[in-house]
Amino acid sequence: MEIVNIPLDSVDSTQSYAKQNVKTFAKDKITCVSAKEQTNGTGRFHRPWLSPKGNIYATFYFTLPKDSLHLTSLAQVMTLSLAEVLCQYKLSPKIKWPNDVLLNNRKCSGVLCEVTFNKEHVDVFLGIGIDVNMSEKECAQIDKPATSLRVETGKEWSTEELLKALQEQFAQDLVLFKENGFETFHSKFENLMAYVGEEITCFDGEKEYTGICHSLNSEGQLNLCIDGEMLTIFSGDIHNK
Repeated sequence: MEIVNIPLDSVDSTQSYAKQNVKTFAKDKITCVSAKEQTNGTGRFHRPWLSPKGNIYATFYFTLPKDSLHLTSLAQVMTLSLAEVLCQYKLSPKIKWPNDVLLNNRKCSGVLCEVTFNKEHVDVFLGIGIDVNMSEKECAQIDKPATSLRVETGKEWSTEELLKALQEQFAQDLVLFKENGFETFHSKFENLMAYVGEEITCFDGEKEYTGICHSLNSEGQLNLCIDGEMLTIFSGDIHNK
């Protein structure tokens, strides 16, 4: 699938820019809006996202049929795409369900997915932030354990090269997703999932649940074992004890 790039120097957020300009985007291609820095980046649950220069901030826009399977798992597909790219660079990423990438148990990337339903199709805005060249000092400013590719490898990275590799991987993965939904990615995702077998707490936006991180179902939802009973979590934030 062809990718159209819209590179920006600075923007409030690539997600906001994409939503504001969606009418100008081709419906039969992937449009990737990227920026060298964001002045008002946000993550899941509208949390602020620290967005200095030297990292990757991008939103992938594309359309899917309204009857597509497992639309709520698209963020996880992007997360897995990045994890696979990092594996190609000889790194050892883990995925903190549903859509954070960890290196050495510290977050280096997060994904945000927003979907708008129209008469003929759905508009998908898939945003990703990757801490690429942040220093240890900058990572320490984040309110949760964070790292960057530079911190982990001791070298500067080319954001252009990394974004291109991610685009190519995700374009391939999107083709597979269109055919079979999340099921194609289930095993790969589960094999990279952090905290399996450990006690975790999950906040779904309203309530906290504590149990054993058990597994992932075929649609990308988390199976949490609480007092011997399985609870399926559709969306939320998790952390281990």
